[in-house]
Amino acid sequence: MEESKQKVEEQIKEKTPEQIQKEMMEVFKDNEMMNLAETALQNNEIEFTVDNQIYRVRKATFSEKQDANRYRMKKYVELLKDPDCLLEKDLIKLYKNKGIDIEKFDKEVQALTKQQQTLMFELGKAIKENKPETELIKYKTEINNLVAQVQKLTTEKQQYVEFSLENRIIMEVYSYLIWLTSEKKVNDKWEKIWKTHEEFLSYKPDELLMTVTKNGAVILTEESTI
Repeated sequence: MEESKQKVEEQIKEKTPEQIQKEMMEVFKDNEMMNLAETALQNNEIEFTVDNQIYRVRKATFSEKQDANRYRMKKYVELLKDPDCLLEKDLIKLYKNKGIDIEKFDKEVQALTKQQQTLMFELGKAIKENKPETELIKYKTEINNLVAQVQKLTTEKQQYVEFSLENRIIMEVYSYLIWLTSEKKVNDKWEKIWKTHEEFLSYKPDELLMTVTKNGAVILTEESTI
């Protein structure tokens, strides 16, 4: 019995942080966005196929980031000159005067995120200690519930500040970067899907655009470009 216990303890000690991280990702393997994020981190791109055509969205180059930053500054000045475009802090004041406290969303998100981080730490510890699958699933369910709550609050706040200057800038630059880094494979070479940003903006929503946008958002989030 003592020998068996010692063997288990040795197996726990032998687990590296990389192994624990891999097992944590395995617990969440049915989470599509997490899988995409893992792919983006490993390959710096997300490759996919639509109607037998191979596409990808990749991380931006240094030159493309500089280009996007110039675009950001240009748009920022344009929106500052627009008297109908309010800064987020001014929108928050207007809402507060109407009895809507936007700042509470940020506080609630911070609290939920802290809980999520604690559970992720406990999940990693449970994996390291070879806890039963039922216990890992319990952690997974609780974490996913917290993620859903954060997404709900974030979406609700986003609806309120959707037309703030800051939010409009973010969306503009997101759009610009996704256009820059979206490519299709032609004769073993990668080419832009849309030749111009205007063409991208006017493109009719379909499976291709939705997939490009989703994958582009994952790449940008992982890279913290915005």
